[in-house]
Order: sequence, then structure tokens, then C-alpha cells
Amino acid sequence: MSELFHVPFVSADREFEEIGQELLATIESVLRGGQILNGEPVYQLENALAVLGGRKYGRVVNSGTDALYFALVAAGVGEGDEVLLGDLSFVATVDAILRAGATPVFVDVDDDCTVDLDLAAEALGPRTKALVAVQLYGRMTDPYLLERFARENGLLLIEDAAQSLGAAVSGRRSGSVGVASCHSFDPMKVIPAPGTGGVVLTDDPDIAERVEQLRRWGFSGGDFVRLGHNSQMSSLTAAVIQVKLKHEERWLKRRRTIASTYSAGFDDGPCRVPEHGELRENVYHKYVLRTSRRDALAAALRAAGIETHVHYPYVLHELPFMERYPNRLIDRGRAKRLTKEVISLPIHPFLTDQEVDRVVTTARKALDV
Repeated sequence: MSELFHVPFVSADREFEEIGQELLATIESVLRGGQILNGEPVYQLENALAVLGGRKYGRVVNSGTDALYFALVAAGVGEGDEVLLGDLSFVATVDAILRAGATPVFVDVDDDCTVDLDLAAEALGPRTKALVAVQLYGRMTDPYLLERFARENGLLLIEDAAQSLGAAVSGRRSGSVGVASCHSFDPMKVIPAPGTGGVVLTDDPDIAERVEQLRRWGFSGGDFVRLGHNSQMSSLTAAVIQVKLKHEERWLKRRRTIASTYSAGFDDGPCRVPEHGELRENVYHKYVLRTSRRDALAAALRAAGIETHVHYPYVLHELPFMERYPNRLIDRGRAKRLTKEVISLPIHPFLTDQEVDRVVTTARKALDV
């Protein structure tokens, strides 16, 4: 890796340089207030996230993985149920389904990297209870198509919106789809927590209450009414996320400017660039190129000091631990092909124009453009 030029994939240090004083003042205020758990910042954040997603209720938890697991359990998914999901996603999606005791049914993805609903129809069976729809890479799938599919087939629809906070399409915000939606705030996300965090959004008061119980040891009404977990978000984490949400619009515009520069630079090359769309159709949690020259491109960028990642180098049904669990697969090979083609370029709002130009110039040379 070049010692003279380094383009980081994420940059918490640069973020701190920009808003550090605001963060430190917020942290001091929480610490002086004395309520580190269940403090006012937690409830303020829940309300803010519910409004952002157009929902009635928000319940913050310790991680996006817990959020998805709790959403499934709270919606009534459990032993004996089958859950449809796309075969291309982060491992947390299938992890949550298995933790709920359900059987995953892996469905190949369409050309936009989201679950193929025509194939999902083929996967339906007498035990099919739910569909987990992953909004991959920061771009939303048409919510009306998802909801119609779920409604016509009597399925619970859970939105895995871990990667799409702030996105919108056809007048609908990410977080508004199905019986419950889940966001994540891990350090790779558009709005990163100082650690991890997640939220369940819903319009159903019963789901909100069950998530409340699950995140706090099963506690409700002065007693422990069910087996629960300790998955609380600290007041410090909630307060820091609120600070960052104030900057979300400005950061999104910078990410989209970078994405536009990338796409203009690669559009005439041997690769496919992500769709841009209107302001919030894609929040660019990841900028994912697709090219048959992926490995050579990654090597060239690495040699130039530019960090990249592959999201994802695996299909879920082939993960080693899946051999221990029952599952089904509806496959046409598209997800497997994508695992060999996708590469994620740096796209955080703290990249300089010089760094963005360096990425484009290096990548075009590697792709022989």
C-alpha cells in the first residue's frame, strides 16, 4: 500500500475532526445528567427515527442484528415457520431468522441485487410465514411491490433497512415498509454509532410492546413476563446518533456528489454503475461497481493506497454454518455471479476531491478505460 497516499474506506477520525466539539459537548451533558441507561436521549432518538421513517413507534436496541431478530419474534415468527430472504445479504439477515427458530428459504436476487419476487412466488409453501426484504447498498426496492406480494400471499413483511436509513422511493421512506422495519448504526453505516446500535420501527403497538419486553429481559408491567434479552442502547449512544442525524442531509449530498463523479468516470468502462435517481432514492451506504475484472481492479486500487471491500463475497446458503440448519433454496445463479463481480469503493462524506479523483483515475487505468 502506498505510504504517501491513503484513501480510507471509512473515516471516524475525519468525522470527529468535523463535529468533534459538538459530540464532546453532548457526551458531557449526558454524563453530567447521570442517567446513562434509559435517559431522555433514548426516547428522543426513538421519536426522531419514527418520524424519519413515517412510523408511530420506534424502539432502539443494541444492534441492527438484534433489531431484526426482535422484529421477527415480535411479529410472531418462530419454530416451524419458513422465512423468505434474498441469497445476497450480510450474514445478520439469516442469523436473525435462525435465532428466531425459523427456517430460511433462500431466494435468488434480481438484477438489482434484491430478492426476485417471481422466484419468491415459486418458493411459497404451507409453512411460509414471512418475507424479509433487504434494502441492499442504500437503495430501496419498490415498497408497493413488496407489500402487494406479502398481502396477496398472506405473509408478514419485515424490512431489513440496515443499509438504507434516509432513502426514499415513490414517496415512501426507508423504515416505512411492512409490519416492522429495522435500521442499523454500526460503524460502516450512513449514520454510525460510537459502537453498535439498531432500531425497530412499526405502526403496530403490540409489536412495539413485545420489542420493549425483548430488549429488557422480558420486563413488562412490573414483572418479567417472557424470556428476554439485555439489548439496551445507552443514553450516550442515542445522544451521539442524534447529533449525527442533524448532519445527515448535508452528508447525503456529499455522498451523492461523490457517487456522481464515480459514475461519470466509470460509465464508459467494462462495468455497471449503481443507479442514481432522485435525491433520496439511493443514500449510497455503499458505492458498488460490478465488473468481471473485480479482482484486478481491487489489486490496482490497493497498490495505490485505496481501500475497497467486497459486499458480499458469499451467498448466504453456502455459509459453512448453514450445513447444520434446515433450509431451502430457489436459485438461478445470479447472486453467486454477483459475489464474483461486486466491489465497493470508498464513499464517505469526508473524502476530498483529490481522493475521489485518485480513485477514478486509478480505476479507469486498471479497467483499461
